[in-house]
Amino acid sequence: MSTSRNQTHEFERSDRKIREVWITASPKAGSGAGRNQIDQLVTLLRGRGIDCRVTHSIDALQKRVADEAMGTQQFAVVAAGGDGTIALVAQNLPPEIPIVPMPMGTENLLARHWEFSPIAADVAATIERGERFQMDAGLANGKLFLVMVTAGMDAEVVRGMHLTRRGHIRRWSYARPILRALSRYSYPIIRSVEDVSEDVDEDVAGDLSGGGNVGRDEQCKAVVVNGPIDACWMMAFNLPRYAAGLGIEPDATPNDGLLDVLAMRRGYLWSGLNYLARIKLGWHLLHPDVTRRRVKRMTWTAPDRVPYQVDGDYAGRLPVKIEVLPNRVTLLQPSKA
Repeated sequence: MSTSRNQTHEFERSDRKIREVWITASPKAGSGAGRNQIDQLVTLLRGRGIDCRVTHSIDALQKRVADEAMGTQQFAVVAAGGDGTIALVAQNLPPEIPIVPMPMGTENLLARHWEFSPIAADVAATIERGERFQMDAGLANGKLFLVMVTAGMDAEVVRGMHLTRRGHIRRWSYARPILRALSRYSYPIIRSVEDVSEDVDEDVAGDLSGGGNVGRDEQCKAVVVNGPIDACWMMAFNLPRYAAGLGIEPDATPNDGLLDVLAMRRGYLWSGLNYLARIKLGWHLLHPDVTRRRVKRMTWTAPDRVPYQVDGDYAGRLPVKIEVLPNRVTLLQPSKA
């Protein structure tokens, strides 16, 4: 009996072994060294008998996935680029196809959270040995995101970068967009209204205003509060990550079926600098201006033209409807060569 079980287990493992990989690379992302790693990865995978192809075309990837004759049970996609590239790939794949991030962006927030490597040998090891696991995603006006969505001053900076971007972004590339935003942005009030029309669980959603020193288990027992949030800085996190290593929402969890909303009420430069200092020190969650909630769905609106960004990419202007997509994305557990 034990032998039969072992044979079945080995058959299941063999049946799920990755035998075909498409590497989807962003034309704008990555340096020359990163491109060399892609070439090395192709060589490594082909040397191990894995069919491999590099593409810059999402349309081509969609056609491959839709080819029923080829199947996708032993198929995986390497997303070579930044957080936006990974989200774009995920949006165009069904949930069951595994993705391996190969970080080549500026921040690489998702890759840092899960400890994915940009080194070809490590990516190949992940494809050969990595176990599949799932994480939530979010949707903002139909655009999938994996890390966060924000509206306000920081999104205005991202919009400025979008208007001037030429090739690979480095941290100093943000200097001009920041100065531009400081001189022009007027900090309109943003309103967040939670949508509780479907399946809201009172044990896992609640008002966390000023809850920086409250444990997560206690927070999850909070009473549902449906009142709107009005603030100049509005953010919703799927992962506890933000640019420059800022721990704005440290309790965000990517597999709880919820998004963690954090709003900071006051606008203008001096308030932003005050919030930034508190974030750096880890004190901001205790500030009375900060409101925290966990939600499944919400809508952000503003009386003026306010931009929003998803995973570091400019996505448009408010209003935006946001929702969580539980277990939407499959990844492979990172391995080292």
